[in-house]
This record gives sequence, C-alpha cells and structure tokens, in this order.
Amino acid sequence: MLLTSNSFLFLFLPFSLMINFFNIDRKIKTIFLGVVSGYFYFIDNGYLLVILIFLSILMRYQIQNHSINNFIFISLLLSPLFVFKYSFVFFKLFQIDVPVYIQNNFPIGLSFFTFQAIAYYFDKERLRGEEDSFEIFTFLTFFPQLLAGPIVDIATYRKGVSNTSTSYDFFLEGTYRISIGLLKKFFVADTLSQVTLIYTESLFGFNFSYLSSAILILSYTFQIYFDFSAYCDIAIGIALLFGFKLPENFNKPYLSSSFQEFWRRWHITLSNFFKNFIYIPLGGNRVSRIKHYRNLWITFLLTALWHGATFNFILWGILHGFFLTFEKLINFNKLFSNKLVTFMLISLTWVPFFSLNFGDTINILSSLFVLDTSSDTFLPILFQYINFKFLIVSIICALSLLNIKIKYKFRNNILFTIPLFILSIFIVLSSSVDPFIYFRF
Repeated sequence: MLLTSNSFLFLFLPFSLMINFFNIDRKIKTIFLGVVSGYFYFIDNGYLLVILIFLSILMRYQIQNHSINNFIFISLLLSPLFVFKYSFVFFKLFQIDVPVYIQNNFPIGLSFFTFQAIAYYFDKERLRGEEDSFEIFTFLTFFPQLLAGPIVDIATYRKGVSNTSTSYDFFLEGTYRISIGLLKKFFVADTLSQVTLIYTESLFGFNFSYLSSAILILSYTFQIYFDFSAYCDIAIGIALLFGFKLPENFNKPYLSSSFQEFWRRWHITLSNFFKNFIYIPLGGNRVSRIKHYRNLWITFLLTALWHGATFNFILWGILHGFFLTFEKLINFNKLFSNKLVTFMLISLTWVPFFSLNFGDTINILSSLFVLDTSSDTFLPILFQYINFKFLIVSIICALSLLNIKIKYKFRNNILFTIPLFILSIFIVLSSSVDPFIYFRF
C-alpha cells in the first residue's frame, strides 16, 4: 500500500490514528503498531511478511544467547536480501532459470529493513534496554518508514513508542510535513517523471541532442530528489502523528559545494549506515592515503551494489568514488569546490542511474556535445509535454537551488498548515498514483 494512495490516506491512516488515540501505555502502543504495521506490509506483500518475522525471531535469539558467530549471524540477516535481490546474478552466471517465486516477488523495503536490523543489533544504545521478538518486529515494521526509510535507531524508536500522547506541535508539524511531501510528489516529481517516462517506456531508441539530453538529465535530477524527499517528508509527518520524531534524510543536497558535502546531505541515514558499518571499520581516513582511498572505493562499490547488481549502478558508484577521490587529491581547491560545478557533475552521474543500459548512458552523455537538433527524435515528443504546469515546476526546481531562508515558521501556523493540507489533498484527488522511485531498492 502506497503512502500516497487514496486507500491509505482516507482509510488506513485515519482509522489507525483514531485507534491510536486510545493508547494508554507503551505496551498497548507497541502491540497496536506491530499489528497495524504487519497488516500494512501484508496487504501488498502477503506471505513475504514472514521475512520480517524471521529477522525478528533471529535477532531476539542471538541477543539472548550469542551462540551464533557474528559473521554467520549477519549472513543470515542478509540472506533474504541475497535471495531476492542478488541471486539472479548467480543464476545467470550458471545459466540456470531464475525460480518463479524469486522472479515474480520482491519484498518491498527489503534493503531498508534489513539494514535497520543490522544497525539495531550493533547499536550500543540497544544495550540499555531489551526488546522481545514482537517489539523487535514492531521496530522493524513501523509502517511510515518501513518501505523506503529513513533508517531509524533504537533510541528514536524507544522515545517514540513511549510517547503515548501526541502533542499539538507534533500534530501540526506532522500535518505540514505530509502536505509538503504530497505536493512534492504529485505536483513536482510526477510532473518531471513524464519526461523520464518518454525515454524509459519507449520501445525504440532515440537520437538526442544537447538540448534534449540536458532536459532529460535535469528532469531526472530533480525528479529523484523531489520524489525521495517527498516520501521522507510524508514518512516523518505520519510518524509525528503517532508521537515519533524520525531523523531527517535530506538537507538541501543540491546546494553542496563538493561530493563529500553532497553525501552529508543526501540520503543521510543510509550514508551514515555505510560510514559506520563499512567505512570506519575499514579504517576510514585514519590510515595511509592509499588505504583511505581504498576504503572510500569499497564503501561506494557496496553503496552501488545496494542499489542494484547491474553495471549501470556500479558505474554510478565508480563515478562518485572517482570524484570523491579527486576532491581529496586536489584538497578541495577553489576551482572545484563550487556549488554549480558540483551540481552539474552530480546531475551527470544520475545518467547511469536511470538509463536502460550502458549504451544508452554513453549515448545520452555524448549527445550533450551534439549541437545539431535537426536529427533529434526525442525533442519533438518532449515538446508535447512542455505545458504551463511543467514551466511552474521548472521554476520551483530552479528556486530549490537558491539558499532561501524563510524566517517565519509557517509549519507552526495552523492558518497556513490547514489550507496547505487541503490543497495537497485536492491535488492528490485530481492525480494518478505513481510508486516512489526508491521502492525498487
């Protein structure tokens, strides 16, 4: 069930909030959230809910007994991820048909709740308390952030589940964040997706020129940001309605002056996960320069593989690893440490992220140097989608690159938040529902 679907927004969420109103203690709230979140996942994933049950029981057993070697234990936690996301590589390598149950099923949110399980096990804060199997299950399945994050630590969860009454400020802030998220998704991201869909859903190849390539690249650059940050806004907003304050996952990433700064602002909880569990254990930057670069490349190779085991994703990881290494080699000189240059380079690195294959990646990037638009077959179709709404969205995207600081906190003003919420609902009702980009990871 999508957080933006009518059935969720007008049935599931109001019903859950209504029952949550009667929560009187931590235990009842834990049971309620566990049951509701389990049902939420079961609606679209059916029997695959057993994966979350398996992870919960396995973690509880290991925490109580410590009888499994940590390497084997982590391998067991990762086993569903390997089976459903990466096993096709081995089947293809040995020329074996992919089993039907793997080919036709992918547990939505598998990567996110698997990483959250690993983070929970190694979280030092966890040692200050103890959860039973059902409480671990509730922690892993908390439905606002179950499908695409942000990855939550146990301290955040414990504080939220102990909060049995939602304050007025939480409710107002939550409504504001949900409204902003819905507007980002339905008005901005889905409008930009029309450009990307012309390319991804075409049955034939295109000839591009500098103009069509630039529009396609920029459209996807802003689409993936507004789409993913919209989900996080909605997830954070819904969590606030239940008394949870989830961590922020974005901090104006396209205003970064370097790739290093970009990864401090983009998908923050995942970046922190790889930093804490891969980069730092390898030695981080407290080793020789060569080993430091090695740690950087290993981290980004694994980040790329987390997104998918295809050459395009690996290329995306290589590009980010290269630019991060290059920044360190030149010591962030003034020529490179620039917001515009960084934004342009990051935009180019998104090409292998959305292109259908390596050949298309080269075609789209090389077309930026094709000045003749007469043979461009993408542009005529593209112009059919350039309307007033697209122009408004383009202005919003351009303004997002400016560091505009609004002193007045609109989110704390009910006279602003309620009309904004009504506007977002109106746009939802007048639009089709498209899945979030990060659901496929």
